[in-house]
Amino acid sequence: MLVHILRTPADAAGQALLEEHYRMRHRVFVDQQGWEALRRPDSRDVDAFDNDDATHILITSQSILVGGSRLTPLDRPNLLQTVFNGLVLGNLPAAPWLGADWTRFYVRPDRRQGRRRTPESAALFCAVMEHALCEGLAYITFVSSIYMLEHGTSVGWKITPLGPPAMIDGKPTIAAWIEVSEAALYNVRKATGMQRILVLGHRCMAPGAEHPPVH
Repeated sequence: MLVHILRTPADAAGQALLEEHYRMRHRVFVDQQGWEALRRPDSRDVDAFDNDDATHILITSQSILVGGSRLTPLDRPNLLQTVFNGLVLGNLPAAPWLGADWTRFYVRPDRRQGRRRTPESAALFCAVMEHALCEGLAYITFVSSIYMLEHGTSVGWKITPLGPPAMIDGKPTIAAWIEVSEAALYNVRKATGMQRILVLGHRCMAPGAEHPPVH
């Protein structure tokens, strides 16, 4: 598997992958998960936060897009503070410019195994933490179901809720933050067995990132 770090404007190959990413998000979040507010006639899930500030972390396997995520700086408009600010009752753990909001996490539907962790989701977890370290971030926020919180703690991450869960679309949903650290990267690599991932598009390399790709 390969991990691609993309921002806009991108080159032709990067833009083509981003377009596939937007269509896959629509398939996952609208067609499968029923987020009808996101439905668009062009079958692309693109919102106000898919701008030049966003970083898209994508996974490909044999040139096929199999998973994706988005990180948005917390000192710029972001989903947490714009749409889900009602879930945040406490303070952020540090200054906004030291954090990023993690959104639109998915694995290609035909690569999922129920609630079991897949290699694609493991690669995304490792890549997100590695990228956060490279960017000098101190923490990552996210809004998700309780399951995502359990998934994160199972890989050895320190996760702190920003408020109590609330029912959104019939599901208990929570806002929380993840501590970014070399220990967190080590823990997720150890828990998932993802010690060899090639990350394309990094401006720096986290410790141990110089391994060849996983196949």
